[in-house]
Amino acid sequence: MKNIIILIISCIILSSCSNIKSDAEKACDFTTQIMELFPQMMELNMKAGFGDEDSKKAAQKELDEIQASLEKMSEELEKINEKYDEEEFRSYLLENCESAKDLFEMSSKAIQELKAVEEIEAAEEMEE
Repeated sequence: MKNIIILIISCIILSSCSNIKSDAEKACDFTTQIMELFPQMMELNMKAGFGDEDSKKAAQKELDEIQASLEKMSEELEKINEKYDEEEFRSYLLENCESAKDLFEMSSKAIQELKAVEEIEAAEEMEE
């Protein structure tokens, strides 16, 4: 009986590990896809803002399709994230997914730059 309980616990632990691994792989794939879509979205935003009406409409249609795809990926990522402790999953993902590391670094730099801009603006306001 004791061996059966140990076996069941081992199976649960192993299946839990494989779930986090497969979920992290899905999240990593989504992260990679999102990063690959950024340049395309920027280009389409420019096309949707400038040019003739037909090219604007075509670019907007592509943007709408990308947005729908991003929303779908976002929903899937939310479902995955709900299964795990946020800090634990983020750590696992950052250790095992290069695109997640890149995205995290990019967002960290962007946040730092925004804070620097806010500090400059606050300093300018104080001078006035």
